[in-house]
Amino acid sequence: MAFKAITILGGQGMLGADLGAIVSQRGLDVRVYDLPEFDITDDKQLEAAVSGSKVIVNCAAYTNVEKAESDVECANQINGYAVGRLGQIAKEMTVPVLHISTDFVFDGTKAESYIETDATGPVNAYGRSKLLGETLLAESGCSHCIVRLEWTYGKGGVHFITKILNAAKQRDLLKVVDDQVGSPTHTVEVARVILDLLQTETFPTGLYHCAGSGFASRYEMTRFLFDALGVQTKLVPCKTADLKSVAQRPLNSRFNCQKLETLLGRSMPTWQDMLKNYLATD
Repeated sequence: MAFKAITILGGQGMLGADLGAIVSQRGLDVRVYDLPEFDITDDKQLEAAVSGSKVIVNCAAYTNVEKAESDVECANQINGYAVGRLGQIAKEMTVPVLHISTDFVFDGTKAESYIETDATGPVNAYGRSKLLGETLLAESGCSHCIVRLEWTYGKGGVHFITKILNAAKQRDLLKVVDDQVGSPTHTVEVARVILDLLQTETFPTGLYHCAGSGFASRYEMTRFLFDALGVQTKLVPCKTADLKSVAQRPLNSRFNCQKLETLLGRSMPTWQDMLKNYLATD
């Protein structure tokens, strides 16, 4: 069924804002809920948001990977238990849920791209909290679709690109890891995918991986970015083990998106084209 009205939880975040804009551009109705007025961990507010909705897209999340290591309970409440409660309420009200998850549910040790049926094994608190949300949503028995994303960036958000460009303004030399590999993915493209999924003939239940086509290391991504913008800061490749970090990160975040692309009937744009479009409009 093609949904003509969409409710977005976390609608003022990077992805939520892009999704809301595209939904409006296509002439569909959109309801947006976010902090400070809306708290996904508040059952009454959650019930009010789901009530009267045709479909829920949950973009609300605790996303501070480093802080999650010392703020485990808060991350679990937002990314885990609240998602499970959302599923329970959605089941009671027969409202389908499209939930956003992450590559951090994997340990990053696989030599090839991850498919939806691969075993999970998060290596940090953030990843464990997101996996908890996936698990509890599935256990709720509601009609649900989980879309896993990786290396996302977009307007109005704090992400790898904004951080690396700010660092480049302050230093003459930057060390960037060349052993973390994935696909930089523009949230505008993700928003288009989500809306297309919600316009399919039947609600697409199950797990889907979504990312830009192709892959690069963080160093290669930064090199591409600096070349495109003419940034003169010197780049030096290094290893993840060389840098101090509170949270461990998966080294391989590559996704196989064939399942999603088959359903949509189209391929995902390359990560290079996504990044060029982002830089042209940012």
